[in-house]
Amino acid sequence: MTLNHLSLKEIVRSITSIFVLFCFVSLLPVEVVNAKEEPPARKTKRVESIPQSLVKDFEKLGVAFEEENISEARRLITKLEGKKQLNNISKAYLANFKGNIYFSEDNLDGALSEFKKIIALKEGVPEAFTSQIKYVIAQVYFTKENFREALNYAQGWFASQTDPSADAYLLIGQAQFMLKRYDDALPNVQSGIDKYKAAGAQPKESWLNLLAGIYREKRDFKKMLPVLKQLVAYYPKKNYLDAMAGVYNELGDTGRMTAIFQALYDQGLMTKESEMVTLASLHLSQDNPYKAARILEQGLANGVVSKSLKNYRLYSQSLYLSREYQRALDPLNKAAKLADDGKLYNQLGQSYLALERWKEAEGALKTALNKGGLRNKEQTYIALGTAQFEQKKFTGAKQSFKNALSNDKTRRAAESWNKYIDSEIRRIKELEKPIEINTDVQV
Repeated sequence: MTLNHLSLKEIVRSITSIFVLFCFVSLLPVEVVNAKEEPPARKTKRVESIPQSLVKDFEKLGVAFEEENISEARRLITKLEGKKQLNNISKAYLANFKGNIYFSEDNLDGALSEFKKIIALKEGVPEAFTSQIKYVIAQVYFTKENFREALNYAQGWFASQTDPSADAYLLIGQAQFMLKRYDDALPNVQSGIDKYKAAGAQPKESWLNLLAGIYREKRDFKKMLPVLKQLVAYYPKKNYLDAMAGVYNELGDTGRMTAIFQALYDQGLMTKESEMVTLASLHLSQDNPYKAARILEQGLANGVVSKSLKNYRLYSQSLYLSREYQRALDPLNKAAKLADDGKLYNQLGQSYLALERWKEAEGALKTALNKGGLRNKEQTYIALGTAQFEQKKFTGAKQSFKNALSNDKTRRAAESWNKYIDSEIRRIKELEKPIEINTDVQV
């Protein structure tokens, strides 16, 4: 997570402009108050000027740098480094330019080395310039992902600010965040955002993201939610609505989570399989299987939702709970074929039984038993025996019910069924007996 500051190149260029101002506005020594000392015993710091004999070369160097003529800038730097007249302000000026050049070449270590030389030059260099260089060094360390050093220099720069800007608070807060010091980061980031708002400005997107990230790491979802609402209001993007839905989920408010997902779906902004499946599952959990079925039907039709075991099972369940029993059979059959065990074939068989499609029920239940993995295979045998009985396959039915005798929960039903089958067989035999008519009638 990075802040929306100026680019480092812009920062170092702006500091170079400040430096030029210090060096060329006046060639006479300037006295600057040291802000760290308490009055009345104020100490003054003598700020040097570039020696008159070197001014033209430094002016040429400034022009070469602005025109991005790096080879000429290097030549002039080398020439100036050989001059005996160099004082601290001149050395700082050269280090600043060299640091800029190294940075433009992605030589961050070289840039750091040069910028630190300016910090080390205690006398003759304006404190305002030295302070800003600390800010630059902090940014370079951020780029190197050395957040501990970045924080050290950022705090050094922050301490020199009489009225720290919003960016100053955010710089410190970001460094603390990257170091997982969330409790320290929170007040700094919040202060920066509040300061920006107080000025009538809209908080930067990256700042609000950082604040939301802190609350997420602290698992404080109640306070994270208003930040996400600001992001949605100021920077309306789908990912912020997704994040809001996730927070509502964490807070156990599946109603609002469903509402957000449904709004995204209605606007055609839901394009991922995981999102559609989640929305369908949410509707199922809230007793709205019809909507779940329609969403999955469309997703399967347009290819967004894959034709997987999980998705077919969810689709068939949605249709079944919507009382669309006939339509539920096809996705359930496809899911059953993809499954490693017989559980879904068992469910398919039960569905066929409910529709009184006895032959299909028998086939599905036999497949379920062959694939195995059933929690209560004796109950499946009861269902299989029922399907066989309805087809008058009494021998097969008696064997199925016999297989259910081993379970205490199904024994009674199995025994009752077998007795009923025996009585039914006897009844049928009686019906099939020829009718004898006695023609020996006495008149």
